[in-house]
Amino acid sequence: MSLLKVFKGSLNALFGNTVGGKAWESDFDLTAPALSRSFIAVAAYVPLGLVAAYAAVKYNDNTSHIPYGPIVITLTLIALTFPLIAYVLCMVFDKMQRFRPWVIVRNWTVLFVLMLIAAVLGLYLIGLLPFFPAYVIALTLYIGTLAIDIRLAWKVAEFDWMGAIFAGILISAATMMVLSLIISQYIG
Repeated sequence: MSLLKVFKGSLNALFGNTVGGKAWESDFDLTAPALSRSFIAVAAYVPLGLVAAYAAVKYNDNTSHIPYGPIVITLTLIALTFPLIAYVLCMVFDKMQRFRPWVIVRNWTVLFVLMLIAAVLGLYLIGLLPFFPAYVIALTLYIGTLAIDIRLAWKVAEFDWMGAIFAGILISAATMMVLSLIISQYIG
């Protein structure tokens, strides 16, 4: 599996066969073992999220203390929220044959977005970009995951347009709920 090939496949799934003229399915291994391998991407969410957490800590108090435990737990729960929501939606709407491709493509696609976010915030951490532009770019990319979830629900999971919007909003709402619950436990 080539990361570049998976990246092209992610772009094709998002924007429609515009990269290389091939269908997105040809760039992904959609077999059962590939589903478990796609969780390698999910595992990479945690260190990339730690870059974002370190940037926020550096901006807020300029110390290097990061509460790693709560952040790792939060990032892990957020990362695992999508497969749970996708499974329930596929069961309810009788689309279980689309569950595996949807999870595989979404896991890798979100990894690429998080890599961009970590790169931008990394530029702030090494002093090449002020915090505000880095924050705006990172936040825009993160909010863009809603559009990604809607598009992948429509294109890969084959929901109709309203079902895809519902799926995208449900995924975003569930991740925000997990985030707010964890934050309220540690801050509130």
